[in-house]
Amino acid sequence: MIISFAQNKEFIKLKGDIPNNGEGDYNSLIVIDKREDKTIGILPFEDNKEMKEVSFQNSAAEDLTNWYRKSNLKGGKQDLILVLNDLKLSVKETNERRNIGTMTFSVQSFVKEGDKYQFLYKKDTVFMFSHRDVADIMVKNMHHIFSLYFDKTYKSKPVNYDLTLSEISDYQNYVNNYPAFKNEVLKEGIYLDYNSFFRQTPEENYTLERFEDGKLDRAIKIENGKKKRIPSHKMFIYVENGKAFKNTFSGFHEVNKNDKGFYLFIKPDMLYPSDYNINFGMMFGLVGGIIDAIMFNPNKIDMKTVREVYIDPMTGNYDF
Repeated sequence: MIISFAQNKEFIKLKGDIPNNGEGDYNSLIVIDKREDKTIGILPFEDNKEMKEVSFQNSAAEDLTNWYRKSNLKGGKQDLILVLNDLKLSVKETNERRNIGTMTFSVQSFVKEGDKYQFLYKKDTVFMFSHRDVADIMVKNMHHIFSLYFDKTYKSKPVNYDLTLSEISDYQNYVNNYPAFKNEVLKEGIYLDYNSFFRQTPEENYTLERFEDGKLDRAIKIENGKKKRIPSHKMFIYVENGKAFKNTFSGFHEVNKNDKGFYLFIKPDMLYPSDYNINFGMMFGLVGGIIDAIMFNPNKIDMKTVREVYIDPMTGNYDF
């Protein structure tokens, strides 16, 4: 006789409010669940290490949509689209009082009006936790992770390029086909943001001007008899003689390219002010009780050693 046992469940509870405090006015939230494997994780809970499957109460799409609806009245012509690419939890038990938990989190947001979509925000990262009851900590604080993600999305401005449903459903592949990746030679000129660089649409007819010591001062052009100026601190990247240079906290540095993308070969501490906390920046502002469980330095970034630091083509941020 074969006896089957039903796997016990530990449900994710999306608590609290997620009101829209940004400028966008959305009619509703639409969730596209692109996860190939819908299983979030089977983890050991409590002192008896009972194995439970972590799950949404209904489904990711239904639970997130209902949670959003409770805090946001319908209004506006646009819809907020959330594409869930990955959500995984795992636990590594140790002989010490604290166990190690890992949360893989990959989500993208778009705004939809009619049949056109525009990119808003994305987070594609791995959170590390250390706690005796780390499985319980991760599940009970899942709403904090999503709440902070929504807050970042609300405050993000749409990228002014129209996309189709198929393009947002496979946005990573779409981005990988940007001209900056496909073209052998970069267009000369100045770029004011990451989108114009990766799409290879520089500001037209500007000429670079330098100080006597060779340091970049500004870019100028004459239009209708008037001189227009763009100071160097407003440039994201400029390309000159086939080489790209990225504006950083410590000045312009050459941009390199390989199969993984565009990167700076630089000491990470040259990218930020001395008082910038790189770990908080990477965790995108986690606060509250969950902060005690986060391992800020599971694989501590050496800020003083030269290394490859990539430029994220979706956000323009540095990718370590």
